Amino acid sequence: MIKETLAKSQPIVFQTLKKAIEEDKLSHAYLFHGASSTMKKEAAILLAQSLVCTHRNPFACEVCDTCVRIANNQYADIIYLDGSKTSIKKDQIIDLQQQFNKTGLEMFNQKIYILNEAENATPEALNSLLKFLEEPSGSSVTAVLLVEQIDRLLPTIVSRCQVIPFKAMLQQDSYKQALSQGMDDLDAYLLSNCSYNPMQMKEIEETNAYQEAIKLFRGFIQNLVYNVDMCLTRLQIEGFTSKNREEQREILHYIFDFGIVFFKDIDKEKTNDNEWWQKQLNLYREKKVNNQAILQSLLAGKDRLNRSVNVPLLIDQVFYELKEVL
Repeated sequence: MIKETLAKSQPIVFQTLKKAIEEDKLSHAYLFHGASSTMKKEAAILLAQSLVCTHRNPFACEVCDTCVRIANNQYADIIYLDGSKTSIKKDQIIDLQQQFNKTGLEMFNQKIYILNEAENATPEALNSLLKFLEEPSGSSVTAVLLVEQIDRLLPTIVSRCQVIPFKAMLQQDSYKQALSQGMDDLDAYLLSNCSYNPMQMKEIEETNAYQEAIKLFRGFIQNLVYNVDMCLTRLQIEGFTSKNREEQREILHYIFDFGIVFFKDIDKEKTNDNEWWQKQLNLYREKKVNNQAILQSLLAGKDRLNRSVNVPLLIDQVFYELKEVL
């Protein structure tokens, strides 16, 4: 149950929402702020369920038909926009407004929209969102913005939301919990360092995008230190065979994240006990590569990925920068 896990991992958040539901003093807009490992999305789903569940006490039961449909993103009066893989556009916000101006399709007079990584919305989308927050289509509309970098939002948007901070789970605790669930040690280490919580990590590990990303990442690390051109060629030939652009972006996002973890670890004496990981770290230390310059290139590439739709071109740009460094 989400509510039980939330009560243990985010007790302040749990009590804040519980009190608001019990006293019927829910805000028209919430801003959940914290790392991706902090159950922001799960809390948003639980809040949405609790607004319409007929069995809530005070939180939703999580098992009735309505709750299950919300959890599976099949509830007609809830709109979920995801800015984690591509930026949220103005047209999406306008479409959201237009849909909410219509009569609800569900039996409950309650409409909810959740924007994941709302800070990745375009400036035009943020301005449209601000207008919608200022002039919602009715009292039955609730907004939940999930944000990691709150400083990238317009201050006027932040001021119109009830900000609820989520405390980050310690990486070591997340790593140990993932291992206890039977995850591979390298998978658990990488995903815990990328600020995913153990519930997310297990799901991610089983996706095709993750499996493809970890395979490409291993090849990337093993070849980059010897020959940048060969590394790029192999990545172009063996990687990104999927024609699905969103999956391509997701794979590259993982590769950037894992590369950032790796090049940060070069300066650390001890990271984990994975034999392959330690072997590669030692090799890069022996070669005395400029890991800080490579790290900056990967960080810049990840930032551009949030704005770019041309994955092959972005890969070429990043490898050109890496070639200059190496």
